[in-house]
Amino acid sequence: MTVRRRAVLVAVVAGPLLVGCTKTADKVAPKLRLEKVWQERVVTPWAAMPGRVRLVGDALVVVDGTGTEGARVCSFTAADGAKKWVIDGKGPISVPGVGSAWLCVVGPGYLGNTTTLVQRPAVRTAGDILPVSFASAPKGTTTSGVVGVDVRTGEPVWGFRAVATPSTKRTMVTAVAESVVLATVSASFGPGWPGPTQSPTTIALDAKTGEELWREAEVIGVSGDGNSVVVVRRTAGSWHMEVRDARTGKARWTGTHQSRGPYEHQDTAADHTVLQHADRTDVDVVRLSDGKPLEFDTDTTPDVVASNPPLLVWDNGVAWWAKGPNGFVTRTLPKGPPTKGKHRPKGLEFRAAYGVGPYIWGDYRTTQESNKNDNLAGTIAVDRTGAPCSPNIKYGYLADVSETSLVIGWNDSIEVHRITTA
Repeated sequence: MTVRRRAVLVAVVAGPLLVGCTKTADKVAPKLRLEKVWQERVVTPWAAMPGRVRLVGDALVVVDGTGTEGARVCSFTAADGAKKWVIDGKGPISVPGVGSAWLCVVGPGYLGNTTTLVQRPAVRTAGDILPVSFASAPKGTTTSGVVGVDVRTGEPVWGFRAVATPSTKRTMVTAVAESVVLATVSASFGPGWPGPTQSPTTIALDAKTGEELWREAEVIGVSGDGNSVVVVRRTAGSWHMEVRDARTGKARWTGTHQSRGPYEHQDTAADHTVLQHADRTDVDVVRLSDGKPLEFDTDTTPDVVASNPPLLVWDNGVAWWAKGPNGFVTRTLPKGPPTKGKHRPKGLEFRAAYGVGPYIWGDYRTTQESNKNDNLAGTIAVDRTGAPCSPNIKYGYLADVSETSLVIGWNDSIEVHRITTA
C-alpha cells in the first residue's frame, strides 16, 4: 500500500523566484573523475562527520570533538590540505567582550552511551563569520555562549554570553541565516528534543556584531535562509513549525504540523528549505512563499535534495520503481510538475544527500534484487535521470561536496577527493 508522506511547506512574505528549465531532468551530465588528494585525522567518529565539516569557498572547515577538552575547529585549504588556522580546545581562547573561554563542541549524533538523538549544531557561515559555541571553563557548571570567528583567519571577532550564571546548560548554534545566528540554550550538550521538564530558549544574534536581536523560551532554531528562519515552538506539550523574520523574531507563518525532531538542515533552493529528521523517518520541505503543502506519493520516506537551477529531486521508493522508468523524481521550482528519471540501475536503492550543479551526490545500496550492478554500490554522483556519473567510493560517509571537492568521513579521519571532468 502506498503511504502518502507530507512535506510541510511554510509561508512567509513572497519574494522573486527563479524558474529552472523543465528539460533539465532529461539531460545526461558529463562524467566525473575523483582523485584522493589528502586526509586528516579526527577524533569525531567518522559516521558522525556529516554536518561537522563544511566546504566554504576554497577552504574546508572542520568542527571536531565533543565537549570542551580535546575539541577543535580548524580550516584547511581544500585543494591540498594546508592548514590555514586552528582553535584548539586543549586550552582557553580570548573571546572579545567575554574574556578567557573554552571552545565547546556540542553534539551531534548520540550523547555518550545513550540513544537520545540530538539536534546537530549548525556549521555554517554568515558572510565571513563562523559562529561556534564556548564555555567559560573546561568542565562542570559554567557560563556559555557563542563566539563569532572570522572564517578567513580564525580570529574571534565578537562574543556573546547566553548563560550568564554558571549552569550545566550549554549554548548551541542551531541555525544561521544571511545576517543572523540562532543559538539555543538547553540541557548539557543539547538540545535533544526537550521533555516537559526542560525549557529551551533560543536567542537571535546579529552575525556581524554579536548583538542580541530577540529571544524566546520554548523555541528551538532549526534553519535559516536569507532574512527568514525556521523554528519549532512548544505549545501544549507538542512542537510546531514557524517561519519568522530573522531579525525581529516576528512570526510570518505558524504551522499545524507537529514536529518530532531533531532536524538536519539539508539545503535550500529558491524558496524551499529541506529538513530531514535525524532518524530519517520523515522529511519536511519548508516553502517560504505560499504555505501550500507538497505531498510525496511514496511508500518510503523520500530523501529530498535541493539543487540549482532551482529543483527538488528525490528517490520515490519501491512503489515507483515497479511502475518504471526507474529513476528520480525531479520537480522544477517553484511550481513545476514532477518528472521521473530513466536510468536507475536495477537492484539498487539511492539515498540522495547533496545537489551540486547537474549532479546528485549520495550512495547506492543493494536491494533484494541484487545483480550485476552491485559494483556501483557506495558514494557516487548521478545526474538527474539517475545515470551514474562518477567512480564510486565503497567506504565511509559522505560529509560534504562542492563542484571541486568531495569529503568522506572514514576510519577516524576525513578524506578529500578532487573532482574533475573525465
